[in-house]
Parts: sequence; structure tokens; C-alpha cells
Amino acid sequence: MAARILSDFGTGSRPLLKRIIAADVLRLTGICPFSTVLSTSSSSDLSKRRAKFTSSHGRTFFSKSIPPEAVGPVLFGTGFLGVVLGIAWWARRKESQYADPSYHPVYEKRPSPNSSATTAGNQASASNTSIPSESTLPSHVPHVIIGAGAAAIFAARAIRASDPLAKVLMIAGDESTGEAPIEETGGRTPPPYIRPLLSKGLWWRKPERRKQMLNAEGDIRKHSWLFYEPLSYFVEPSELDNADSGGVALLRNNRVTALDPDKHRVTLASGQSITYDCCLIATGSGPKRIPELELCSLTGIDLTKHERITYFRNLRDYRKLQALSDKLHATGGTIAVIGGGPLGSELAISIAGEAKAPKGAKVATSAEFSVIHFVRENAPLRKLLPPSLASLVTRFEGQKGVQVVTDAEVVRAALADPKGSPANGQLRLTIHKSSPHGTGLVEESLLVDHVVCVVGTEPRNELAASAGLELDPSNGGFSVNSELEARADVYVAGDAASYWDSSLRCRRSSGHLNFAEETGSLAGLNMAIAGRGSNIGSSRTLDTELMPAAKTYDPRPLAHSYQPSFWCSLGPGATWDAVGLIDSCNLLTRTCRLETPASGDETIKEVSNFPAVVFYLTPNERKLVGILLWNLPEDLYTDKEYAAPSRLNLARKLLQDQIIIQSSDGVDEVTQLTALARQFDLAGEISESYAELKAFTEAKKLQLEEELAAAAAASTDEKPSASDKPDQKTTLSQPSDRNNEAPKKLNKPKEPVTSSP
Repeated sequence: MAARILSDFGTGSRPLLKRIIAADVLRLTGICPFSTVLSTSSSSDLSKRRAKFTSSHGRTFFSKSIPPEAVGPVLFGTGFLGVVLGIAWWARRKESQYADPSYHPVYEKRPSPNSSATTAGNQASASNTSIPSESTLPSHVPHVIIGAGAAAIFAARAIRASDPLAKVLMIAGDESTGEAPIEETGGRTPPPYIRPLLSKGLWWRKPERRKQMLNAEGDIRKHSWLFYEPLSYFVEPSELDNADSGGVALLRNNRVTALDPDKHRVTLASGQSITYDCCLIATGSGPKRIPELELCSLTGIDLTKHERITYFRNLRDYRKLQALSDKLHATGGTIAVIGGGPLGSELAISIAGEAKAPKGAKVATSAEFSVIHFVRENAPLRKLLPPSLASLVTRFEGQKGVQVVTDAEVVRAALADPKGSPANGQLRLTIHKSSPHGTGLVEESLLVDHVVCVVGTEPRNELAASAGLELDPSNGGFSVNSELEARADVYVAGDAASYWDSSLRCRRSSGHLNFAEETGSLAGLNMAIAGRGSNIGSSRTLDTELMPAAKTYDPRPLAHSYQPSFWCSLGPGATWDAVGLIDSCNLLTRTCRLETPASGDETIKEVSNFPAVVFYLTPNERKLVGILLWNLPEDLYTDKEYAAPSRLNLARKLLQDQIIIQSSDGVDEVTQLTALARQFDLAGEISESYAELKAFTEAKKLQLEEELAAAAAASTDEKPSASDKPDQKTTLSQPSDRNNEAPKKLNKPKEPVTSSP
């Protein structure tokens, strides 16, 4: 014990302690628990003070007098040691806390040095990881998020930005909730990622680049923009309770089976219950299924179980379809894509594109390879686009090597060889097509190697029954108010939410990325606001001194008023962005395009990449409820130094104004729509004018810099007297006529032409 005391105090106290020990006043004669009893006589003489050490059994070890000169140093040393330890603890705790996570790196924990070198055996065992036991999970978490998609990660970011010490548990679930483990993440469920890249961006890359993008380890800003955050951003669920600075934990392979809003409790598949202060439902949506195609019509074999039919939705679906596409590109085969929405067109074009080989080698596509796109309507995207643009999409897909079959429905699927292996061989599809004269249906059959179904999505609302939450009968989403709250302290964001659109005066849902990100952020802020005033649980409160003055938040919940946008990119010449209600079947469509030398109904057929604006109007009131921008960039002009006005923000403003398009005061509908379309600058004249103005200002800036340099050189070489020194201000204010020319006069703007479908 003496040696331990010496090492704790340091070298400065050793002579004093050695003298105390040498006085033989702290000698121990046994090794057992003991207690100290101080007995003080009534006399004030310190020499009579004695220390008596007695064991727990009443045995006295020694009774010695403590010299008066030793009492002070012992007490001083003990107090000094306590002060040193307290300062060290406070300094360490202070370093682990920060005011705003946005000022610091995104990593919540240090990445493992061997995380990238996962062996195949470890991957196989990780994929079969058992559900975590109750002892490894916290019993209470202030913020629980059910789901691990775009809405979930944006909500977690908003909570952490509002409260840097907040603890968030994100429950990703298992394969039944939509996301399956992949090899690149060690056989575990991947972290949140940008889903639209699965049908576009990943297909255009080389295999080496794809592998880098699927790697969620390390600093993903250097090698991948697929994932929102790396794996090192998340803390382990078992460590969340002990995280002094809070954090976001990602719980995988364990889904939520029940939600009890009254008791503020979620129940997991493992049987454990976790209480919360605020809960967010961000379960997203799942693919709509076609039951008649899942079973072989001849043998009853489950074709989805043998991976003959793919409901394209997640990263694992992409990896399998990419590998199959590369194989059939080389050996020959047919892939059928069923679905007339944007995802169906994007996938069909991506699959039909040129296959990418490792290290830049070219792959010779077999002449027997083909992609067939089945659409129930008379053209792809017919439910969204007016007929003129939908027919253009049909021709665009044909130019990319896709065979589009319209007015067709696949009703049955069967193994071409019922006696063969279900995992191999071809499938025979039975197709019902409209007769050329529209008098009935014609049945046809087709042999294919694989079927991809993308016929839409539906919200995952399984928790509604246990939670007693209201569902929207029109779209199946959880009904929420303007604050995205379904019940007290229960919020819904993303695809699963059915919200009230204050601009369009209707209840609607959206399954697009921009909506998920915006509603996730809003729900996260409202959860952080509600969590501060909650008396449930024992969540830590944030020290106000840690928050900068500029980072204060309104304690009132925020209402949803943002108009989300969505987009589709099939390739150069067929891209569009949209805001509002886009429904060409139930709304009136008016297309405004540039006037071209061609005339008549063949105008649109002759143009492949013309810009246009499509307005969507209600049938009776003629109210503007949707705007689609065809082949128009989002920004009105390009500038690397300054932000440019956005065409989408202009569209949002027009929808917010609730414009009624009606003929009045001698102004007809065409004139009104043409005036609205002119604001979007279809001809790009604003961009051209800005470019000329930018070039003019750059030339003037360069001229002034040259004249300043010449004046400075002249003053240095000649060194004139004060009376002969030229007036530099007068010289600089008179630039040469050569560089003082005004920008060229612009031509007369081209007038857009408005047409009905």
C-alpha cells in the first residue's frame, strides 16, 4: 500500500511519506477487510488522538498514537489526490463533448483496422448472426427510429444537429422488412444509401468502380457517394447506454413486431421491449407483388424462391441482376421487365446498355441477348406524361435496344422444362395483348431467362394494427398531421406517410427520395423539440453553454409546407423533373414547347431532345396542381461562384399561388399558359445573357487589373515628383473604348407553343 501511495503522489511527496512510514504509525499485520474508527478524548490535546483499526470480526490489529505532525500531511495528500483525479475526469469528459456535430468529423467511433479484410468464413457466419440477446440492448432510448432508409438517416442527423448529446436507435430490421445483407458489408444489412442509383448510376460504372461504391468502410467521400454515412458513423447498440456524447446506433437482424404508443414501447422480434421518448416510423415501402407469376402454372413451384423472378428493390437485388445481365450479355438470353413506371424504363435501358468488363476490357454482346419491356398502357410512363411525351419515351427505349411491348399484360409464368431444375432453364410467359382493332384479347407466349417485376410500391404499414394508427384508405400510408405526427410522440416520414398538402389542398403520399429526405429532417427536428420537454425516461439534457448562440431552436413544432420534387433520367434527351401532382390520367395536361420550323402533328416526332413544360390542371376548376420540366436543367444559368435561381423553386411558387387557368377579360387559356412557360426560359436566353454579362464583367476586371499593374510599374520606374505624379483615379476611370463595349443585343425571345395532349 505504501508503494501505491508513493506512485500516486509523485516524486515531490516521497520524502514526507517515507518519514511517515518510518515513524511506524501505518503498519498493518493482516490481510482482511478492516474499518477505521477514530476515537477522540474530551481533551483538546492532539497527542491524545488515537486511531484504532478493527477487522469485521472485531479483532484489533493495532492501536498506535498518530503524531500531530503526520495528520496534516496525510489529509493534505488525500485531498490533493482527489483534486487531481477530479480535474483529469472533468477534462476527459469535456473533450468527448462538442456543441455541434456538423463542426466535427462524422465518425462516431474509430473504424476497425481489419474491417476491410473480412474473410469468407467470417462473412458466412455474420450472415447467420443470431438475434442479439436482451442483455446487449438498452432498455430505454430517447429517440427510436423504425427503419434505416433515407428518411431515417435524415431524421437522425436532424436530431443530432439539434441535440449533440442525443441518443438515437435506428432499427434496420431483417430481410422481411425490405433490406437484405450483402457481401460488401460483411454479410450484414447495409447502412442507409441512395436508392435511385440502383437503376441508373451503378450500371454505368466499371466493375472496379462498382466495388468501390459498394464499400461502406472508411472515408466514403473518397470512394463512394452511394451511402449517406460510413459504418464507422454508427455506434454498437450495446454501447449506446455508455456513450457520454450520444450517438446513432444501427440495430440489424432484429425487427420491430409491435408498437405501443400509450406505453411508449416497441417490441422486437427477440422479445425485448425498449421504451422511448419519441418514435419515428420510417419503414418505407415494399414492391407490389404479382401473385399469379410467383408460382409455376404447371408444377406450383415457387419461382421467387428459386430466384427466377426478381422484385427489384434493394442492393442485393441489384447485385444479382447485374451479375445475371453480364452473363446473358455474353452468352445470350432474354430478360423481361414488367412495369410501365419510371423504374421500369430506367431498368430496361440500363440492362440493355453495354456490359462493362474489368479493367476497361470490352464485352461483345451476343446477338441473342434482348430486353423486353411489357407495359399495360399504350406507352411507358403513360400515367405520368401526356401522350406526346410518352410516345417519345417508347421511341427512346427502342433506340437504346429495348423492345417495348405495349397494351400487354403477363398473366402466367411456367418452367419451359417442368422436369428440369427450377433454378435453371427458361420460363414460358403467357401474355394477353389487345387485338389490333380493339375487339378483344390475343394470347401469346414467350420464352425468357429471367423476369424483373417493377409494378409500383406500397407502404409498409404492418405496425398500424398493434399501434392503433389510422391508415389512409386511398394510398395505404399512415395518416399524419402537418407536423408529421400520427399520435402523441409517434411520427411518420418517407414513403409510409400520408400527409396533408396545404398548397394543393389534398392528402397525398410520395415515394420519392426528395420527399423522404425532407420529411425525415422535419420529423427529426420535431422529435428533438418534443424530447426536451418529455418527462418519460431519464434522457440527458444538453448544457446550454455547449450550444452556440446561433444554434438556438424554436421550441414549437414545425409544420410541413415544402413541396417535394422527383425526377427521372433515361438518358440525354429524355430527362424530367416534376413538382406537385403528376397524373395524366385524371388531370388535364397542357404542354408548352419551343416553336420549331416544322408544323403540324409531326412536330414532336421529329424532335428528340426539345425542352418543354407540362402543366397539370384539375378538370373542373382548372387549377394548376402540377408542373413537369422536360429536358430543362434545374438552374436557370450556371455559375461556379454564386447560386443560380432554380426552375423547381419557381414551379413551387406557382403551385403555392394556386393559379386558376380560365379565359377572362379577353385573355384565353393559351395566352396564360404561354406567359407561365416563358418564366422557365425554355430557349435558354437567360443563360446566354448571363454568360455574355459574365464574360463582359470578367474582361472589365482583367482590364482594371492590367491598368493597375501598369500604373504601379510606371510609378516605380519613373518615380515622378509630387507635382508631376499622374492622377491614377482619373486614368483608371477612363478605360479604352475597345473593352468598354456593351454586351451584344439579344435576339427576340422565341415564343413557346402551347398544345393539348
